[in-house]
Amino acid sequence: MIFTVILPLPPSANRLFANVPGKGRVKTRAYKNWRKAAILTIFAQVRADLRIGGPVGLSICVPTGMRGDLDNRLKALIDALVAANRIDDDKHVHSILIVRGGADAGTVTVTAEPSPNGGGD
Repeated sequence: MIFTVILPLPPSANRLFANVPGKGRVKTRAYKNWRKAAILTIFAQVRADLRIGGPVGLSICVPTGMRGDLDNRLKALIDALVAANRIDDDKHVHSILIVRGGADAGTVTVTAEPSPNGGGD
């Protein structure tokens, strides 16, 4: 069972959380808005029965011209897949391939498949 979803490009990890006096670290408005849009997009593009339980491998394509580090986009993407109940907890992600190219500007393409390398955690 494999699925692919095209999502809006998430904010950089540097813009996901803010320190708020008296509250600690909280999700930023940009992250909350992106996450809501991403989850709705996942629901629209990936049937609920295309859920991958257990070890999973991810292939991620970001736009060629995306600024910043590739790894700064991973947390938000993986957390959205978990929140949409399409993969188990992110501790079950056993492999990630992330490349520039193959995605339209402003989007990211994520393919998830069961990991053949899955073993005990």
